[in-house]
Amino acid sequence: MRRGSVLGLALALSIGTAHAAIPDGVEPVLAAAILANGQPAKDPVLLWQQNGAWVAEATTWQQLGVTLRPGEEGQDLTDQALGVTVAYNPQNATVQLTIPADRKPAQQLTRRGTPVSQVSPAIGGVLVNYNLATQIAGGQQATSLALDARTGGRWGVVSTTGQLNQSPNGFGMRRGMTAWQKDDLPRQRTWQAGDVYATPRIGPVALGGIRLAKDPAALDPLTPTWPVPTLGGIALDPGQVKVLSNQAEITRQDVNAGPFTVDGRNVALGASQTAVVVRDAYGRETAVSTARLYVAPTLLRRGLSAWEIAAGQVREDENRYGTAGVSASWAKGVNDRWTIRAGGQVDENGKGNVTVGSTWAPGTWGVLDGEVGRSSDGGTRWAAAYDYRGPTFGLRLEHEENDGFWRLQIETALPIASRTQASVSYRPDRRFTLRGIYSAIDTGRSSLAFASLGVSANLGTAGQVSANVLKDLNGGDLQVSATYTYRFGSKASVGVRARQAPGQDALTTRATYRTEGGLRVAAEHTEGDQGSTQATADAMTRYGDARIMLDRYDGQTQVAANFSGAVFLDHRGVAFGRPAYASFAVVDVPGQAGVPVRVNGAPVGQTNKQGRVLVTDVPSLLPTTVSLKDKELPVGVEIGETEKQSVAPRQGGVRVTFPVLTQNARAFTLTGASIAPGTLASTPNEQAMVGYDGALYLEHPEPGMAVEVSDVCKAVLPSPLLGVDEVAKLRCN
Repeated sequence: MRRGSVLGLALALSIGTAHAAIPDGVEPVLAAAILANGQPAKDPVLLWQQNGAWVAEATTWQQLGVTLRPGEEGQDLTDQALGVTVAYNPQNATVQLTIPADRKPAQQLTRRGTPVSQVSPAIGGVLVNYNLATQIAGGQQATSLALDARTGGRWGVVSTTGQLNQSPNGFGMRRGMTAWQKDDLPRQRTWQAGDVYATPRIGPVALGGIRLAKDPAALDPLTPTWPVPTLGGIALDPGQVKVLSNQAEITRQDVNAGPFTVDGRNVALGASQTAVVVRDAYGRETAVSTARLYVAPTLLRRGLSAWEIAAGQVREDENRYGTAGVSASWAKGVNDRWTIRAGGQVDENGKGNVTVGSTWAPGTWGVLDGEVGRSSDGGTRWAAAYDYRGPTFGLRLEHEENDGFWRLQIETALPIASRTQASVSYRPDRRFTLRGIYSAIDTGRSSLAFASLGVSANLGTAGQVSANVLKDLNGGDLQVSATYTYRFGSKASVGVRARQAPGQDALTTRATYRTEGGLRVAAEHTEGDQGSTQATADAMTRYGDARIMLDRYDGQTQVAANFSGAVFLDHRGVAFGRPAYASFAVVDVPGQAGVPVRVNGAPVGQTNKQGRVLVTDVPSLLPTTVSLKDKELPVGVEIGETEKQSVAPRQGGVRVTFPVLTQNARAFTLTGASIAPGTLASTPNEQAMVGYDGALYLEHPEPGMAVEVSDVCKAVLPSPLLGVDEVAKLRCN
């Protein structure tokens, strides 16, 4: 017996024992599946024919790329029941399937952002934000200098703020916040020490101490912390998928035939009507699914937790720290509609409190929030809120009651016995908005309550109009105001505002103008019980923001001016720029001045004489692309890369360096002999053509090198060579 026959018999015996459901007398087929690339798969599959249909186990159909539906697992299924077409080729023992769109594996279309695993190496040096302000009024002058200094490294970021003041009473200094911060991105944790803030739901408190927090919202900005809906459908043919949220397109991606899912992270927050539309190659569009969704950013997605613990002394003022205490809070998403939380505080005197609460989204009808608490001295607290955001209608209701409830806070904090707030808005389209607000606060010793109603309408080219009515429900005062603004394109506008209120009746006119260079001027005049005239000029420059203001009020004239900017210092030099309120970057192109730099494609400035520029609008913990353009580099300068990516730490900076590969190229002018354009000039390093008027450009010149112009003359390069931007004259004899 041949070896192949023995193997075939053994295989047939093993098939018969492995699958007893094959009917007697039916010969099974062992074939290789044809893959999408036209090549057969390595592992064969087992099928058989019964009553004109191809039959196989459920797992076999899955191996062939067929998606099963609930209840089909573990059964023998036919091609007819699945809607597939089987093409078997007995010549080479292969099988190829034609699978309908609804049976193909689902495609995951969303381009998901990856959590930030590490940031670029933190830059050394010191960044100082500054604001210099001066004021002259009533013959007296005062000056103030506010500073925000930061430095960082692998160990984190240290920042400190303060203010120097000069007035007729002398000089003074006010200390601000001083803190160290270190982010642990893989575990989404933040360590802080110094002046820190504990941020429980019952109210923040400033401490001099330490804070440890798990903060996924801040440390993973690419991933929403709230539950994100999953959308999907079936594409019968290859094409494009569009997702519309409240009729606005939020996603567009290519899709192959078959089921697909798309991440709804860009769906409008609050209530939305969402549609998934498939557009085929011929431009025909079909809505494959529609849904009403409610996305609540106050919820945590299932399994996600956030917490903090802070300990230290309560900061009473700029130089005094009081009672020591500990504050802790925790929250977790139980599921995509329910988030629970708890918190507690205790101080050195044994006082403490405990709170528990939850946030729940009942379908698509908004979000309910509730919280109860008790303090060690018998005080109680409860709070409830309801929030609904829709494309045209919004409603928020809040109420809290505190009966002797103790919390960790400064000594002069004003206790709140009860607080009620309600707001409603109606926006049928983008041009018209109606909003009403009610607010009441009771401290136990005093109370305040007011209601307001406002309306605004964008009239397009006719301008914008708004009106507001405010009623003091306790004192009975009524304030009414109306405003009209007309814009002359994007550069200029004029407006008028009328206001009626007890002792504050006024009519104000205002005009503004903005130039192409970033200068903005405005003038305002008020007639009425509190008449005044004011003029301001603002300028945004690459080195900072400047403002000057002239104000005439109650017979007095006041002049004020301020300038805000930033300066970065390290061992390589100094760079100036606009204020850096978040992260920043220092871009170095060593020795190259005037090179334009772009961040994420937008121009941000030019390098200074040292070849560096301070970029102060860099997003934190997000990939940032810094780029140069070859054509904008000085003649003869080459760099290895024109684009680099970096990830800046929070409140810190990164250095992006573009090393210069060569800056030896020089331009010369040959004199003393008549040289025809196009004549070849040679050096030991290269050959070059002489241009008009003896112009010669050499990429690799060396001091004292000989230059020979074919059959005309010879010259010698100067030693040392002149600067890159200078053109040396060479006597060619």
